[in-house]
Amino acid sequence: MACILRNFKDLLELQRQKTKNAAEGEITEVKKPSKKQQIIDYLREHRGQWIHNQQLRNLSGLNDVPRTIRLLRQEGWQIDVRGDGYVMLTSPEKGPARGTRKAISERIRYEVFSRDGFRCQACGRGAKDGAKLAVDHVVPVDWGGTNDKSNLITLCVECNRGKKAWVDSVPSQDMTEIIGKPTVEQRIEALFEKFPNQDIPSEIIRLVSGGALDWQRALRRIRQRTGKKILPVQGRTAYCYIKEQ
Repeated sequence: MACILRNFKDLLELQRQKTKNAAEGEITEVKKPSKKQQIIDYLREHRGQWIHNQQLRNLSGLNDVPRTIRLLRQEGWQIDVRGDGYVMLTSPEKGPARGTRKAISERIRYEVFSRDGFRCQACGRGAKDGAKLAVDHVVPVDWGGTNDKSNLITLCVECNRGKKAWVDSVPSQDMTEIIGKPTVEQRIEALFEKFPNQDIPSEIIRLVSGGALDWQRALRRIRQRTGKKILPVQGRTAYCYIKEQ
């Protein structure tokens, strides 16, 4: 009996000590950082170095690393993105937020699909053609775009993926500056000047023009006025400004 009582007292003393330690903060729970936090912590440790998305994917376990990078850029982190999947943090401190991505409601999504005739506005395919449709921002959130219906468009998954790949590969501050030009011709010309010798998707040119249907006419006027060698490529789905080095 005495042995049982002694063991019981020992248990009580142990429990009392644990309670005391917890109250004094001597026992702390280590919380694992989120996957997004793991990525930004790693980029901060390797600031100024190009890091491939696959390396960040292996680190965090995230499949859609480009989306996480977009979110971090929207939060104000200065992250440069290359078209070959490499990213680089250029500043250790977070700058002003560039815009907050909000979910598009099911009602708005349906209204956009209905307005666009349930067809991709880039290639013309619909669900009957086997295309999976999505609602995308005409002007990306990174560039100051909103969820207003006038800034939403129906694209198929394939066209949307191609557009996002190009959007993710360019600095958002450059595109914000280009879009801020007062006329369609000035915006298109600034776009090709900023990205010479690169294939620029027609959808991006139309986007920069503010959705103008006659952007191709504006492009012809630029070529006639400046003599710049801006040529269609990929069956006119993109254009390239051939600039001599």
